[in-house]
Amino acid sequence: MFVLPFLFLTACGGGSPRTTGGDSTITATAVHKITMPQPPSVLSDDDKLTYVVERYWDSFDFADSTWLCDTAALEQVFADWAYLLGNIPASEASEYPGMLIRKSEQSPSMLLRLAELAEKYFADPNSPYRSEELFIPVLEAVIAAPGLDTLCKLRPRSLLASALKNRPGETAADITYTTAGGTAGTLHGVRADYTLLMFYNPGCPECARIETYIPQSDVFAPLVASGAMKVLAVYPDEDLAAWREHLPQMPSGWIVGHRVTGRDAGSPYDLPAIPSLYLLDKGKRVILKDAPVERIEAWLSEHASPQIHWVRPES
Repeated sequence: MFVLPFLFLTACGGGSPRTTGGDSTITATAVHKITMPQPPSVLSDDDKLTYVVERYWDSFDFADSTWLCDTAALEQVFADWAYLLGNIPASEASEYPGMLIRKSEQSPSMLLRLAELAEKYFADPNSPYRSEELFIPVLEAVIAAPGLDTLCKLRPRSLLASALKNRPGETAADITYTTAGGTAGTLHGVRADYTLLMFYNPGCPECARIETYIPQSDVFAPLVASGAMKVLAVYPDEDLAAWREHLPQMPSGWIVGHRVTGRDAGSPYDLPAIPSLYLLDKGKRVILKDAPVERIEAWLSEHASPQIHWVRPES
């Protein structure tokens, strides 16, 4: 999977932290530690978790620059908080990342380090805590921070512009693709109750897994077979020879095309990694954006009804 590098500034050297979560007290090193807030016993379990998330950073000294040289310790603290955030409702969780950045405004170096960690945990396609809805408030807070110069805000502005493209609930941007036979088509021209838009690469192992997974899925396969869902697989790069060579391996019934201009800076789709999957409804509104195939399958299992009786093909 191709992943863009993290370019927020880091104050000191590296370190390879653990990524765990849930301890009542986090001791990163003998020097650096924070204490989890203790919620009142009268609260419900859900409210206790929210209480801890909201007050998690109360014992953290944002002005203590020695944290910046203990990168593993700081990352462990952030990783545990990211774990907790993932266990409260998304509508509540989204208010806290921006709040954290604002708390660190008096120390620009700390602010940038926390923003870097937020990018790693909330924007990296390989992160189990990935969430655009958590990363957008971070970017907005960084851009609004009074202590940062214009140069420090250039990349956050670019990342925010990309993150705001094709958000869930919005109509997906239309694109034009060309099939192997030279026929041009558009995303909005695909007629189905659901459209699975997949940006892929012929040499991508995860793409190959999905190309096998979907036809064997008890959820996807009946929807595709009945026409209730169409899969539009678009190759966004320039090596058309490799794309054509891979075409025989693509599942039957899929719409497969290429779009040479798909990954430039002006593209209507941000592709930080390949594959990138979007689930769209009949009106081409985004249901799920850049989501794992298993998450899309789970959503369809709950919300979509197969139109035909489907028999799994013999392997």
